[in-house]
Amino acid sequence: MFFTSNSDKKITQIIKQSLPSVVGIFALKPVDQPDSDNPIIKIKNEYFEKIGNSSGFIVDKSGLVATNYHPISNRKLTYKMLWNNNFYDCSLFHYNDINDIAILKLQKTDKKPLPIIKLGDATNIMLGETVVSIGNVLDEFDNTVSKGIISGLSRYVKTDSNYKGVLEYKGLIQTDAAINPGNSGGPLINAKGEVIGITTLAVSGVENIGLAIPINPVKKIVKDLKLFGAVKHVSLGVRYILVDDSIKSKYNLPTNYGAFIIYGSTQPSILENSLAKQYGIQEGDIILSLDNYRVDAKHPIDEFLKDVCIGDSIKVKILRDRKEIIIKIIFN
Repeated sequence: MFFTSNSDKKITQIIKQSLPSVVGIFALKPVDQPDSDNPIIKIKNEYFEKIGNSSGFIVDKSGLVATNYHPISNRKLTYKMLWNNNFYDCSLFHYNDINDIAILKLQKTDKKPLPIIKLGDATNIMLGETVVSIGNVLDEFDNTVSKGIISGLSRYVKTDSNYKGVLEYKGLIQTDAAINPGNSGGPLINAKGEVIGITTLAVSGVENIGLAIPINPVKKIVKDLKLFGAVKHVSLGVRYILVDDSIKSKYNLPTNYGAFIIYGSTQPSILENSLAKQYGIQEGDIILSLDNYRVDAKHPIDEFLKDVCIGDSIKVKILRDRKEIIIKIIFN
């Protein structure tokens, strides 16, 4: 007799809840008539040659869909979205080719809310956590599910792309859940049923190494698009040098990490009308951490702020005259 464990039941429930929010994205080339030598898709009364396919997931009831940018980067092609066994037109709402993130809009005529999938937090994930990947594999196997664990964190890779030369990916999540052609842009889901990453790459030549972009930048993008119709970038408004052993020695600083706000320069290091000015940050201060995120050469301030939204607040730890100060800053 076969018994299903409680953990298996939980995973199947998560999959059941997530599947309605996953879409297929098809890269198509219009053709005048069917050609038996090429895979042809008929949508309404039009014929298309299939060039490629990828996946995505619905993040807002209005039809915003998160995915990768690289599978939809060819502006000469037509893109259609497959959801609930029907093809829909879609438009490119936002993209960031550096982070390989895109937000599409599924164009549906009725106003019925679409099923969304909850976005989680990738900052506190741990090795060994159970994850599930869902995607539209090879166009033939839609809603393909694979299960695995988080097997690596903060991975850095370079890969050739067909639209921007070599792409660099930083801070990727590694998983042994199977990632196949067509999975790109699909969700990587944790045991809470939350998306923690966008599945992006499978490393060729080895088995069971898939990579995903952490979900946090997507959360910021979606929030900004809903509130402002565009992505807003936040800034403290400071000029700084990242501290290491050589900078510590050169300026006789008491620490070998942090962001040293320059003083004595011909240009002001605290910009007028900036948040730094508003909250009393001074030239000569060393910003040690942002919300317990240690600032150093590998983790600059800008890297942290890319996930911060207008309305968010953070705790800034500053070293001033060899004393630590905590300042709470609200971004407005």
